[in-house]
Amino acid sequence: MPLTKKEILFCILNGFLIGIANLIPGVSGGTFALILGLYDRLITAITSLNLETIKVSLSLLVGFWKEDVRNRFALEMKRIDFWFLVFLGFGLLLSVISGAKVIQYLLQNHPQATLALFIGLIIPSLVVPYKLIEKHSVVVWLCLVPGILLTIVPSFFMGENSGSENPIFAFVTGVIAISAMILPGISGSYIMLVLGEYQIVIGKLSTILDPGSILFLAAFGIGCLLGLLIFTHIVKWLFVKYKSHTMTFLLGLILGSFFILWPFKDYANGQTIVGRSGEVKRDIQIATAKNILPKDFEEAQIPLASLVFGLVLGLGLNRLESLQEKK
Repeated sequence: MPLTKKEILFCILNGFLIGIANLIPGVSGGTFALILGLYDRLITAITSLNLETIKVSLSLLVGFWKEDVRNRFALEMKRIDFWFLVFLGFGLLLSVISGAKVIQYLLQNHPQATLALFIGLIIPSLVVPYKLIEKHSVVVWLCLVPGILLTIVPSFFMGENSGSENPIFAFVTGVIAISAMILPGISGSYIMLVLGEYQIVIGKLSTILDPGSILFLAAFGIGCLLGLLIFTHIVKWLFVKYKSHTMTFLLGLILGSFFILWPFKDYANGQTIVGRSGEVKRDIQIATAKNILPKDFEEAQIPLASLVFGLVLGLGLNRLESLQEKK
């Protein structure tokens, strides 16, 4: 069944927010997918992709004039929630094209206010994953702890590993990084920093036509694809078998991301990582900077105002989502 106009609009909006989230230190696309109530649906859609999807799609290319082929294709697209993925992906692409420079500018020139805004935006949305926790036992709530630690601990080890240009290590990095990107609150780029591969991948992208770079990036890409296919199935299995434990763990990941989003930092001492075009990666610099307390109330005024604005936006977004669910 095709999506309604309102559903299409919400898919694009949600995809846009997920894309913007990937540009903010300490926030992953998985974070916003979870607080927007899309995480389970997204994981289900990705895990639905299989060889049958490829087979039916190829059949359409060579026999699109046949009604039975078109019908099989339509049923397969419905099974994998195709239009949901398409419009979500469109919104994500739109955010990268239109929002990347804006976010980078804000992080460069107004980091405190920008980070505080996202804290405010996320806080009221925590009610969404909380509602999905069906059991409330001590064991379930203890799952918060590893989630929080898994988000915070990697920030203390960023860049300590020198990395490797070995394609095998690139493959392993791809598997681990894409798995991290699927989880809320964990950035794949930070995991790559911990492994020492972030700058190497950036460098290989700058010399992409070099045979060595092609081999390295191909191994990295294959690792990402394999990690995506395997890890999404693991997450889906955990949702089925241990939904409350898994949701509490994911909630812990989001709570841990507040440590990275803390707006008051010693920004000057963050890691200087250079991007493909020679620019300093501001998000990495912020994520690796040490958290500090504000010097005085005057310094805290703008971040506090930004936090309140984010809270209002978050509450408004939750209201829109609840209205959409009722319809």
